[in-house]
Amino acid sequence: AALIPHVGVVPAALAVLVVSLGYDLTQPLLAGMVTAIGGPQRSGQVMGLNVFILFTGFGLGVFLFGEALTLGFSAALGIFTTCEAALALIGLWLFRDERAQSPPTPQRVHTDAV
Repeated sequence: AALIPHVGVVPAALAVLVVSLGYDLTQPLLAGMVTAIGGPQRSGQVMGLNVFILFTGFGLGVFLFGEALTLGFSAALGIFTTCEAALALIGLWLFRDERAQSPPTPQRVHTDAV
């Protein structure tokens, strides 16, 4: 119960709005990265795999959280937080060498005036 503060409807709605906005801002970027993996020939297959994994993760996450609720809500939140933190650290380690590519520098066209 210590992790669940009593708040009004407006702060709860704002919290949901912020979390939803964060998801909405990252989903198109993820879709763009995923479709770039397979190239134009396989973009449909790759996007289908992306959506399959995304919704499988939603379902599996809800199922596992529901199972953890048998231990109590505070324990379920603690387990969820620990798993998310561990996955975030694993993600940082896996993508440690990723760097943003610099945009190509424009080439100057030289014209020789005669």
